Amino acid sequence: MKKTLLSLITAIFIGAPVAAADIIMTADTIATLPKADTAAVLSLQEAIVSAGITNIHISPLRLKTVSREEILSLSPGKTFPELLRHIPSVWATSESGSYGDAKINIRGFKQENISILLNGIPISGLTSGNMFWNNWMGLSDATASVQLQKGIGGSMLSDNSVGGTINIITSTPSPESSFGAGYYYTSYGTQKAYIQANSGNLGHGWAFNLMASYAYGNSFVECSGINSWSYLASVSKRINSRHSLLFTTLGSPEHHQQRSQRITYAEMEQYGVGYSKNWGWWEGKPKTISENNYFKPYFTLNHLYTTNIGKDRGIVLRINTSVYMAVGNGGGFFTESTGKRIISFQKEGHIDWPSVVENNIAQSATPQGLRAQNIMSDYQAGHTQLGLKSSATFTFGQAAELEAGVHYQLYRTWEREQITDLLGADYWWEDYSTKSLAGLAGGNPYKKVGDFIRTDNGKNTNYLTLYALSTFKAGTAKNWILKIGGTLNGTTIVRWDKYNYLTDIYSPTALGGGGSLKAGVLYKITPAHSLYLNTAAYSRAPYASVFFANGNNTISKDVRNENNFLGELGYRFVNSGGGVETTLYGAYWKNKTLMSDPYKPLEEEAYRYMVTGLDALHYGAEADAFYRFGRYLRLDAFVSIGQWKWKNDVHATIYDPYTGAPIKAIDVFSANLHVGDAPQTQIGASFEFYPMKISNSRKSRFFAGSDFILKMDWTYNDRYWADFDPATRTNPDDRSDSYRIPAYHLVNIGATFNHTFPSGLRISLFFNLDNLLDTKYLERSRDGYAHDRDTFTGYWGNTRNYNLGVRISSRQW
Repeated sequence: MKKTLLSLITAIFIGAPVAAADIIMTADTIATLPKADTAAVLSLQEAIVSAGITNIHISPLRLKTVSREEILSLSPGKTFPELLRHIPSVWATSESGSYGDAKINIRGFKQENISILLNGIPISGLTSGNMFWNNWMGLSDATASVQLQKGIGGSMLSDNSVGGTINIITSTPSPESSFGAGYYYTSYGTQKAYIQANSGNLGHGWAFNLMASYAYGNSFVECSGINSWSYLASVSKRINSRHSLLFTTLGSPEHHQQRSQRITYAEMEQYGVGYSKNWGWWEGKPKTISENNYFKPYFTLNHLYTTNIGKDRGIVLRINTSVYMAVGNGGGFFTESTGKRIISFQKEGHIDWPSVVENNIAQSATPQGLRAQNIMSDYQAGHTQLGLKSSATFTFGQAAELEAGVHYQLYRTWEREQITDLLGADYWWEDYSTKSLAGLAGGNPYKKVGDFIRTDNGKNTNYLTLYALSTFKAGTAKNWILKIGGTLNGTTIVRWDKYNYLTDIYSPTALGGGGSLKAGVLYKITPAHSLYLNTAAYSRAPYASVFFANGNNTISKDVRNENNFLGELGYRFVNSGGGVETTLYGAYWKNKTLMSDPYKPLEEEAYRYMVTGLDALHYGAEADAFYRFGRYLRLDAFVSIGQWKWKNDVHATIYDPYTGAPIKAIDVFSANLHVGDAPQTQIGASFEFYPMKISNSRKSRFFAGSDFILKMDWTYNDRYWADFDPATRTNPDDRSDSYRIPAYHLVNIGATFNHTFPSGLRISLFFNLDNLLDTKYLERSRDGYAHDRDTFTGYWGNTRNYNLGVRISSRQW
């Protein structure tokens, strides 16, 4: 048991290798531990077992776990999703090159079809399903491990897990006290420092873990400054042998400049990959139209109750309950225009601010003064998220496990826009007569700095999920493992709007419901060889942004559930020297709902239209392998080949957003077009070489306790089509795929030197050189009208760059 406990602790908090079988603990094994260790083990169990981290040896799922050591190695200068970028069928990039902005696709599915869990609790937004990673900038510093569960996922709460589930486990108190700190610097100017302390067992069941970090500087993109603090505090309390509590709070008050305008190929060639047209010089200082600030403190209190029941005490009952709250508040620079937009005033590739101001003050004066053509504003948004998750799990020895639970979430959002700069004019004319359903009665149209305009609305969402999950083991050696589960969920959504309505500001209640069925079976041929099969069916109500797609309190017509059918067949081999895993997968996505950009008939007002009934089929094959050549070399390789296509043409009706009357029919021609936004062929390899690994050497006292690591990774991306909106494909003569991005190779190298002093102090020096070949490559792109290089726009990745830094850690501080 001591070996199991120590292996688990070092794996989670230090990153040392550990057998996956060591991760699963029952109340029986916990009860046999010495009293001093019990509090720490319960904390680990709360963070791992109860949070849905799945044991690869007994799971019929495609899994990958990223350890703390790997996180520390990969995170300098990277966004959180990029920690997963070397996993087949995963496309994780910075969204625009701005620090903290990121996107991730799994098996061709975008963020709204990927479930993000934090310690087992869903944290994706209920309005659109998106995950705004810049709200969680310090998450990599607070993370102990990350598990990617592709396809159906192991959590019964991941209702949008079509591409996969990302389960993030934050650091919790450990049995021994420890201290750590670090600093890194990138060649393009980003810097970060962090400090972490673990109290160890304080007696009477108390322990805590604290972390703080600060990031500042610039990304490789022009005018992309960053100023971000992050923190984590985790406190555990063992009340007695059956009850324990774990409180966690984390947050990241941040402020960063952004690049929000994609650039053309010609602009990239002229100005470079870090070019941004979002800014220009004003009075000797850079002035941008894209800047974001946000703060979302997150609080969780977890209670775990564990006991043995039954006459023979062979049944273990574990009740896990979490209550949580998050309060997000922030905003970002925005612009409003009545004619030529600010971004269109360009001089030598950047905003010509003097011309913008001159254009504003050149207008004919009115009795109220100069009427602005362009203004700057702060688009403010926030939400309050309250939730309760509770589950009861019965474990019947090694034969079966039954779990049932409930998850309730209240999600309140709001947004509004406030004028910050009239750019030389005297007022902004707010055209209530055409912009507000309340008309001129909506308020005074003469707006000054500090006044609110355009929008003042929000949504109140209640979401409830009931679920059950069972696990059975059969066979003489318990080599058959079957998992089956189901969910039922329901949602109510009420929209409020103070801009379009004066008195009755609340909408009717929109109702949605759905459910899922999941099943998987694993057959262990031998302890090293396994076959697995899993399948799932989802019926998911659309997000709130679809129910209220018209920008007012009228519920959208023809709202239908999306249906998803998933399946996976795999083979897994793992032993101490190496392993290989191959998987065939398929996902059939029915009744996808899309909202178009505004449709504008000639000489008529623009309308958006909702496209329903779109189908897509994603299928493919993945394989990865690793092998250790003794103590000094490890090789890894992977390949993924997908075929992701839209499957049908659909018909859409445009409705008047005010009266609900049909206006026009639209046909969408999307059948057999490749899904864009991620490469459908990926090949990669990496190695780690340990040329010097000395534990205790009398011949080299200086290097005793040292090791030196060299590493290199290579990836190849191909069959990558630019992103596009199928709702825009309304021309029956245009059946061409979106622009196909040229294939490219990326090579990164790095080195780490570790030294442990006799006192236990450990120091690590690291250096990484990314994009060794200085390849010009596209991370994100949007198709153009001609589907070619001259009309598409995108964001290119960074040129050759490096990061370096130092980390120190100590036990028994």
